[in-house]
Amino acid sequence: MPHTDVLYNQLQKTRTDAAIIRKQVNVFQQSLERERKRMDTVTKEISASYETSRKRKRENIHINRTVAAREICDVISNQVKKRFCFISHYSAVSLFEAPKFQEYEKKFSTQILDQTNYVYSMLQKNRLKTELGVIYRRSDFRNMTGAISLLQFIIENNLQTMFSETYTLLLIIVTIPMTTAEAERCFSTLKRVKTFLRSTMSENSLSALSSYALN
Repeated sequence: MPHTDVLYNQLQKTRTDAAIIRKQVNVFQQSLERERKRMDTVTKEISASYETSRKRKRENIHINRTVAAREICDVISNQVKKRFCFISHYSAVSLFEAPKFQEYEKKFSTQILDQTNYVYSMLQKNRLKTELGVIYRRSDFRNMTGAISLLQFIIENNLQTMFSETYTLLLIIVTIPMTTAEAERCFSTLKRVKTFLRSTMSENSLSALSSYALN
Protein backbone atom coordinates (compact mmCIF):
# COMPACT_ATOMS: atom_id res chain seq x y z
CA MET A 1 0.00 0.00 0.00
CA PRO A 2 1.21 3.56 -0.64
CA HIS A 3 0.83 4.37 3.08
CA THR A 4 3.48 1.75 3.86
CA ASP A 5 5.85 3.28 1.30
CA VAL A 6 5.38 6.72 2.85
CA LEU A 7 6.18 5.41 6.34
CA TYR A 8 9.20 3.49 5.02
CA ASN A 9 10.61 6.61 3.33
CA GLN A 10 10.16 8.63 6.52
CA LEU A 11 12.00 6.02 8.60
CA GLN A 12 14.90 5.92 6.14
CA LYS A 13 15.56 9.67 6.22
CA THR A 14 18.91 10.65 7.73
CA ARG A 15 17.49 13.83 9.29
CA THR A 16 14.79 12.41 11.50
CA ASP A 17 14.17 12.01 15.19
CA ALA A 18 11.86 10.29 17.64
CA ALA A 19 9.18 13.01 17.52
CA ILE A 20 8.90 12.91 13.72
CA ILE A 21 8.84 9.12 13.62
CA ARG A 22 6.17 8.93 16.29
CA LYS A 23 4.03 11.39 14.34
CA GLN A 24 4.45 9.45 11.09
CA VAL A 25 3.55 6.17 12.78
CA ASN A 26 0.35 7.75 14.14
CA VAL A 27 -0.51 9.09 10.67
CA PHE A 28 0.09 5.63 9.20
CA GLN A 29 -2.18 3.95 11.77
CA GLN A 30 -4.96 6.47 11.12
CA SER A 31 -4.65 5.97 7.35
CA LEU A 32 -4.74 2.20 7.77
CA GLU A 33 -7.88 2.44 9.90
CA ARG A 34 -9.60 4.57 7.25
CA GLU A 35 -8.69 2.01 4.58
CA ARG A 36 -10.09 -0.78 6.74
CA LYS A 37 -13.41 1.01 7.19
CA ARG A 38 -13.86 1.55 3.45
CA MET A 39 -12.73 -1.98 2.57
CA ASP A 40 -16.29 -3.17 2.11
CA THR A 41 -16.80 -0.65 -0.71
CA VAL A 42 -13.45 -1.43 -2.30
CA THR A 43 -13.98 -5.20 -2.42
CA LYS A 44 -17.53 -4.77 -3.73
CA GLU A 45 -16.15 -2.75 -6.66
CA ILE A 46 -13.56 -5.48 -7.33
CA SER A 47 -16.13 -8.27 -7.14
CA ALA A 48 -18.50 -6.42 -9.45
CA SER A 49 -15.84 -6.37 -12.13
CA TYR A 50 -15.91 -10.19 -12.39
CA GLU A 51 -18.40 -11.61 -14.88
CA THR A 52 -20.51 -14.30 -13.19
CA SER A 53 -23.89 -15.77 -13.91
CA ARG A 54 -24.78 -16.33 -10.32
CA LYS A 55 -25.48 -13.45 -7.99
CA ARG A 56 -24.82 -15.58 -4.89
CA LYS A 57 -21.36 -16.49 -6.12
CA ARG A 58 -20.56 -12.83 -6.66
CA GLU A 59 -21.77 -12.02 -3.13
CA ASN A 60 -19.62 -14.81 -1.65
CA ILE A 61 -16.56 -13.48 -3.48
CA HIS A 62 -17.28 -10.04 -2.07
CA ILE A 63 -17.66 -11.34 1.50
CA ASN A 64 -14.48 -13.43 1.32
CA ARG A 65 -12.45 -10.56 -0.09
CA THR A 66 -13.76 -8.17 2.56
CA VAL A 67 -12.91 -10.55 5.42
CA ALA A 68 -9.43 -11.25 4.01
CA ALA A 69 -8.72 -7.55 3.41
CA ARG A 70 -9.75 -6.61 6.94
CA GLU A 71 -7.64 -9.39 8.40
CA ILE A 72 -4.62 -8.08 6.48
CA CYS A 73 -5.24 -4.57 7.80
CA ASP A 74 -5.55 -5.95 11.35
CA VAL A 75 -2.29 -7.90 11.02
CA ILE A 76 -0.43 -4.82 9.73
CA SER A 77 -1.92 -2.65 12.49
CA ASN A 78 -0.94 -5.11 15.23
CA GLN A 79 2.57 -5.48 13.83
CA VAL A 80 3.01 -1.69 13.74
CA LYS A 81 1.84 -1.37 17.34
CA LYS A 82 4.22 -4.12 18.39
CA ARG A 83 7.13 -2.74 16.35
CA PHE A 84 6.71 0.84 17.53
CA CYS A 85 5.59 0.33 21.13
CA PHE A 86 7.14 3.41 22.71
CA ILE A 87 8.32 2.37 26.11
CA SER A 88 8.92 4.66 29.04
CA HIS A 89 12.19 6.30 27.96
CA TYR A 90 10.53 7.49 24.74
CA SER A 91 7.75 9.33 26.56
CA ALA A 92 9.94 12.45 26.68
CA VAL A 93 9.45 12.78 22.92
CA SER A 94 5.92 14.06 23.55
CA LEU A 95 7.32 17.11 25.35
CA PHE A 96 8.86 18.38 22.10
CA GLU A 97 6.00 17.93 19.65
CA ALA A 98 5.55 21.52 18.39
CA PRO A 99 1.84 21.15 17.45
CA LYS A 100 1.10 20.47 21.13
CA PHE A 101 3.05 23.47 22.49
CA GLN A 102 -0.04 25.68 22.61
CA GLU A 103 -1.98 22.93 24.37
CA TYR A 104 0.85 22.36 26.87
CA GLU A 105 1.02 26.10 27.56
CA LYS A 106 -2.55 26.00 28.88
CA LYS A 107 -2.26 22.64 30.61
CA PHE A 108 1.20 21.28 31.32
CA SER A 109 1.56 17.51 31.02
CA THR A 110 2.90 16.68 34.48
CA GLN A 111 2.39 12.95 33.86
CA ILE A 112 4.87 12.90 30.95
CA LEU A 113 7.28 15.09 32.93
CA ASP A 114 7.14 12.71 35.92
CA GLN A 115 7.76 9.71 33.69
CA THR A 116 10.65 11.49 31.96
CA ASN A 117 12.19 12.42 35.29
CA TYR A 118 11.80 8.84 36.54
CA VAL A 119 13.70 7.48 33.53
CA TYR A 120 16.29 10.27 33.39
CA SER A 121 16.82 10.92 37.08
CA MET A 122 19.90 13.06 36.40
CA LEU A 123 17.66 15.89 35.19
CA GLN A 124 16.43 18.61 37.54
CA LYS A 125 12.67 18.27 37.30
CA ASN A 126 11.65 21.77 38.45
CA ARG A 127 14.20 23.51 36.23
CA LEU A 128 13.16 21.39 33.24
CA LYS A 129 9.52 22.27 33.83
CA THR A 130 10.37 25.98 33.96
CA GLU A 131 12.42 25.79 30.75
CA LEU A 132 9.68 23.90 28.93
CA GLY A 133 7.13 26.48 30.11
CA VAL A 134 9.19 29.22 28.44
CA ILE A 135 9.50 27.17 25.24
CA TYR A 136 5.75 26.55 25.09
CA ARG A 137 4.98 30.27 25.49
CA ARG A 138 7.36 31.60 22.84
CA SER A 139 6.07 31.67 19.25
CA ASP A 140 9.54 31.18 17.68
CA PHE A 141 9.77 27.71 19.23
CA ARG A 142 6.44 26.63 17.72
CA ASN A 143 7.95 26.58 14.22
CA MET A 144 10.18 23.65 15.13
CA THR A 145 9.60 20.41 13.23
CA GLY A 146 11.11 18.06 15.79
CA ALA A 147 13.76 17.47 18.42
CA ILE A 148 16.66 17.99 15.99
CA SER A 149 15.45 21.38 14.78
CA LEU A 150 14.81 22.50 18.35
CA LEU A 151 18.28 21.38 19.41
CA GLN A 152 19.84 23.23 16.46
CA PHE A 153 17.89 26.36 17.34
CA ILE A 154 19.20 26.27 20.93
CA ILE A 155 22.80 25.73 19.76
CA GLU A 156 22.69 28.39 17.02
CA ASN A 157 21.36 30.97 19.48
CA ASN A 158 23.75 29.95 22.30
CA LEU A 159 20.91 29.02 24.64
CA GLN A 160 22.58 25.92 26.10
CA THR A 161 23.09 27.57 29.49
CA MET A 162 19.63 29.11 29.65
CA PHE A 163 17.95 25.83 28.69
CA SER A 164 20.51 23.48 30.22
CA GLU A 165 18.09 20.69 31.23
CA THR A 166 16.18 20.87 27.97
CA TYR A 167 19.46 20.82 26.06
CA THR A 168 20.60 17.69 27.92
CA LEU A 169 17.29 15.92 27.32
CA LEU A 170 17.32 16.82 23.61
CA LEU A 171 20.83 15.42 23.25
CA ILE A 172 19.62 12.13 24.74
CA ILE A 173 16.58 11.98 22.45
CA VAL A 174 18.48 12.63 19.22
CA THR A 175 21.22 10.18 20.25
CA ILE A 176 19.04 7.17 21.07
CA PRO A 177 17.82 5.60 17.80
CA MET A 178 14.05 5.27 17.56
CA THR A 179 14.13 2.41 15.07
CA THR A 180 16.64 -0.04 13.60
CA ALA A 181 16.68 1.94 10.34
CA GLU A 182 19.53 4.14 11.54
CA ALA A 183 21.69 1.18 12.60
CA GLU A 184 20.92 -0.70 9.38
CA ARG A 185 21.83 2.36 7.32
CA CYS A 186 25.17 2.62 9.15
CA PHE A 187 26.02 -1.03 8.45
CA SER A 188 25.05 -0.63 4.80
CA THR A 189 27.35 2.37 4.55
CA LEU A 190 30.14 0.45 6.28
CA LYS A 191 29.88 -2.34 3.70
CA ARG A 192 30.30 0.18 0.89
CA VAL A 193 33.20 1.99 2.54
CA LYS A 194 35.22 -0.84 4.06
CA THR A 195 35.45 -3.44 1.33
CA PHE A 196 37.76 -6.45 1.11
CA LEU A 197 40.41 -4.32 -0.62
CA ARG A 198 40.14 -1.67 2.09
CA SER A 199 40.32 -4.03 5.05
CA THR A 200 43.44 -2.33 6.44
CA MET A 201 41.89 1.16 6.48
CA SER A 202 42.69 3.18 9.59
CA GLU A 203 39.95 4.09 12.04
CA ASN A 204 40.20 7.83 11.34
CA SER A 205 39.81 7.35 7.59
CA LEU A 206 36.92 4.94 8.11
CA SER A 207 35.08 7.39 10.37
CA ALA A 208 35.61 10.29 7.96
CA LEU A 209 34.40 8.32 4.94
CA SER A 210 31.42 6.90 6.81
CA SER A 211 30.30 10.35 7.98
CA TYR A 212 30.60 11.67 4.43
CA ALA A 213 28.61 8.73 3.01
CA LEU A 214 25.82 9.02 5.59
CA ASN A 215 25.38 12.73 4.95
